[in-house]
Amino acid sequence: MKPKTTIKYQHLLIALIIIIVSGIYFNKNLINEFPSHIHAWAQSDRYALALGFTNNNLDFFKPETFTLNHQFPDKWTTPTESSVTSVDFPIHDYIPAVIMKITNNRSPWIFRVYILLYSFLGLFFLFKLSFLITKSFLKSILTTLFAATSPIFIYYQSGFLPTIPSLSNAIIGVYFYSCYLKTCKNRDFILSLTFITLAALSRTTFAIPLIALFGVEFIRAISGEIKIKNIIIPAVFSATIILGYFFYNQYLRNEYGSIFLSHFLPPENLTHAAELIRITLQNWEFHYLTKAHYILITGIILTASIILFRKSSFISHFQLILVLFSVVMLTGCGLFAILMMQQFPAHDYYFLDSFFFPVLLIFATALSFIPLQNRITKSALFLMILIFAYFSVSDAGKIQKERRTTGSWDKTMATINNYEGAGSFLDSLNISDDARLLVIGANVPNIPFILANRKGYAVMSTHSENIEHALQWDFDYAVMQNQFIVPDIYSSYPAITNELDKIASNGKISVYRKENIPQEKTLIDFLGLNKKQAVYVDITGFEDEQSSKWSNIKPSKQFSYSGAYSSELTPGMTYGVTFKTDSLKYLVEKSRIILFKSMIYHHGINDCNLVASITEDGEQVYYQTYNLAKMLHEENKWEPVTLTFQLPRINSNNYEFGLYIWNTGKNHLYIDDISLKLY
Repeated sequence: MKPKTTIKYQHLLIALIIIIVSGIYFNKNLINEFPSHIHAWAQSDRYALALGFTNNNLDFFKPETFTLNHQFPDKWTTPTESSVTSVDFPIHDYIPAVIMKITNNRSPWIFRVYILLYSFLGLFFLFKLSFLITKSFLKSILTTLFAATSPIFIYYQSGFLPTIPSLSNAIIGVYFYSCYLKTCKNRDFILSLTFITLAALSRTTFAIPLIALFGVEFIRAISGEIKIKNIIIPAVFSATIILGYFFYNQYLRNEYGSIFLSHFLPPENLTHAAELIRITLQNWEFHYLTKAHYILITGIILTASIILFRKSSFISHFQLILVLFSVVMLTGCGLFAILMMQQFPAHDYYFLDSFFFPVLLIFATALSFIPLQNRITKSALFLMILIFAYFSVSDAGKIQKERRTTGSWDKTMATINNYEGAGSFLDSLNISDDARLLVIGANVPNIPFILANRKGYAVMSTHSENIEHALQWDFDYAVMQNQFIVPDIYSSYPAITNELDKIASNGKISVYRKENIPQEKTLIDFLGLNKKQAVYVDITGFEDEQSSKWSNIKPSKQFSYSGAYSSELTPGMTYGVTFKTDSLKYLVEKSRIILFKSMIYHHGINDCNLVASITEDGEQVYYQTYNLAKMLHEENKWEPVTLTFQLPRINSNNYEFGLYIWNTGKNHLYIDDISLKLY
């Protein structure tokens, strides 16, 4: 037995390693980041739960978010009076809420730090578990590094999902179970059940290690190794707690609905399963683990297998039980993967919920079969740790950057940016805190309401039927993102202009009130531009010589809407009519709205984008695209296209603004009577 002083220093060293490795990927900005990037939807729902607890006086048994319509069972189509939702035991949303309530601070960093600290606890107990299994400090460091440098673990390590604390609780539980296997102390068994039960309560998939534990103990009881009565009472107690909350959660689901999935999504057939597995690996293979991870675990398992094949008696009884436990867990995870296979291609964190822990356990167990007989083998292992740490840390860092990449295609990030400061904006309009908002084109259900600090109804899809149906609900104000009003909402349901009246806009979102009696309005009226004076106008019908701001014009007499000419776009042209300027003073004065109007004629259209972009000092600072194919519905007929762009203020004299057609689908069309107005 090692002296307590040595163990203490080992624990301090591994704690330092955990903090240093984790600290590589985190900074002040990241730790306070609003739920965004990959799975911002799921993470913002959990953040909304915490905020919901702060709003309902910490009523644990009435978890709620901000949405008054629910995804299940009616796919957001049914308005309700309550934002209460069913959810797995929300202890890891509740504790951050308590801290927020005590400190009177609702910032995301409180939630993130709570999850991060829980991840540290899980990694620390993984080290202790590995040390119990391998009896080696170096092997235990390697196991801990293996987990701590997994890209997917890092990404959610300071997130909002209950996966990380549930995983940590499962690791702690299995550590105490391993202690119990070695010492037979009933206290360790009780602690084991407590932590694994807590893991299963807050994340159902962690019932798998709980079932594995009872399965192994049942086998041990049958073989006479232990008495069956020793596990009956704890098993019944654990099952009672889990089933008790399960049935309460079912009551919440039936009474209020839910924003969380609760049914299985297996593949339709073997062909579908193969395709789902292919897409999952294509999307997440190197997000689950880096190349260094795959090489290392393959090498360790092969080496351990060769050693065991040559000397099977080397396996101790403790190792045999761990192997059995791991096999049962893997089998359970395999069944779970089949039942939820349709979720795996889009939901990377399902790997953390299922296979990640068995992989860690198998890795540590395989390491335990490889002897460290002398200084040479210990030095080789130490060198392996350094090499693995270098490549895994580096590759995981690259994956983190990739996972946080954003662009004009990222509607979630656009929603976050557009609704930032929405609460203060609504306050300035004297809109009460209990006003019900109708957010049309929400993209992600809770984010607009969190940032507006008000509840309401989320119109997730902008299909005309959804908008028409939602406008009949009992809401106080409708809110829309300016950049999506025309291309996504108006183009889908033009009648919206007659049903809502604009109150105000902050340049990013606009607030509307429902008309008591529908009044016919033009799009310009609806957008409120009829009350503004354009500061710059540029109109071209391609009849005369164009100014230097216009380029890529191909005059044609084949078709024209007015006059003799239009501008033709042929399949061989990558870019069509283009407007560029680097000397428009109005763009550097303040944020502007640009209104684009034109007539377009086509024989059939594929993807064709109208793009607005701004570069400052050679760096792109704004880029927005609209697909014209979604707005043009009739062939061989002139159709009007009206679009708006909310341009940011330009902060440099060295800039270029461009508005152009990008012919991504190799289309053949004609464009006429272009009007650009700057407001």
